[in-house]
Amino acid sequence: MIKARPFTSLAAIAVFRQLDPSDQLEAELVRGAPASSLDLFADWHAAARGCLVNLAIETAGGTPFAVLALAHTGVAGVAEAALLARDHARFRRPLAELAVLIRARMPGWCRENGVRRVEARCHVEHPTAPRLLRNIGFQMEAVMGGFGGHGRAAFYQFATLFPAHPSPAD
Repeated sequence: MIKARPFTSLAAIAVFRQLDPSDQLEAELVRGAPASSLDLFADWHAAARGCLVNLAIETAGGTPFAVLALAHTGVAGVAEAALLARDHARFRRPLAELAVLIRARMPGWCRENGVRRVEARCHVEHPTAPRLLRNIGFQMEAVMGGFGGHGRAAFYQFATLFPAHPSPAD
């Protein structure tokens, strides 16, 4: 059984040093330029304090294999999810367990933070991310172009909705 623990630099750097090649490419496209594992770790670490949820995920044996974050987008009630992992083939079973964990815990995370919509994107050429997102409960909404430093990369936009939670603005 996997373990979801609060983000720590030590666990996260172990993930970033050995990112799955498709996750590495996707992160570089989002960033707009090639990036080392340390560059990507620094980006994630800098954003960590503003996240609603920021976890390092370990195998049952204690090997860090993924990082997961949920953060506000700046739009009321809307958050974005991000997940980066090590080799998807090697960690296939732990990633499947992680999808089940996220699907079970996401409603609580959202309720606690007043989130009604969670968005996630993945590169259209990523071989496993679309299936993982669907397994978590996301639905594909659109194909969006204009990504990457060159502007020629496309991403799938996924989202999942949760029942409305009363808020002062409603």
